[in-house]
Amino acid sequence: MAKTARRKLRQISRSGALSAEERARRILDERTQALAARSGSGPSPSADVERVLICTIGREHYGIPIDAVAEVLPFQECLPLPEGPPALVGLFGRSGQLVSVVDLGRALGLAAPSEDGGRHLVLLRRSSPRIALRVDRAEGVETVTRIVHEENGGFRKEAVTGYAESSTDIADQERILSLLDLDRLLRPFLSSSASGA
Repeated sequence: MAKTARRKLRQISRSGALSAEERARRILDERTQALAARSGSGPSPSADVERVLICTIGREHYGIPIDAVAEVLPFQECLPLPEGPPALVGLFGRSGQLVSVVDLGRALGLAAPSEDGGRHLVLLRRSSPRIALRVDRAEGVETVTRIVHEENGGFRKEAVTGYAESSTDIADQERILSLLDLDRLLRPFLSSSASGA
């Protein structure tokens, strides 16, 4: 229908002078198209849309708020902390500072990580202490729409504040990812990493 309206408008434009009735019809058509574009299939202004770094742990996908991410690095060996909690992998040096590495899977209570997959470190935008999350893979940044909010309850972990839909590379398929609250996730580790860092 929009194509036929555009075609008519082009024909009217080509014909030269417009009558008052044709001008009124043209104005109404333009307003109708503008209103239709606003109420299209895109997210509504009230939709909860956010940009996240999508990371994987095994077969699970997690979204880390992009504002909290400073850098994604390839995994590097860490100096272990034998007294720390199991999720605290250890320390490494970066730009003259110590960075504490927390394994995201273990912090969420998932199974121990496999040693065969490539890993990434997600360096967080924190000054004291510096913290990086070890993930299986950092896939990229994407804008996602939240589909379930925290107030609905029933989440496996306190650090998961909701779920969002993310499009995949496969046509017409979507995946669900868990959205993380980093303050909640890191709360148990801050005293341990602060003592080591």
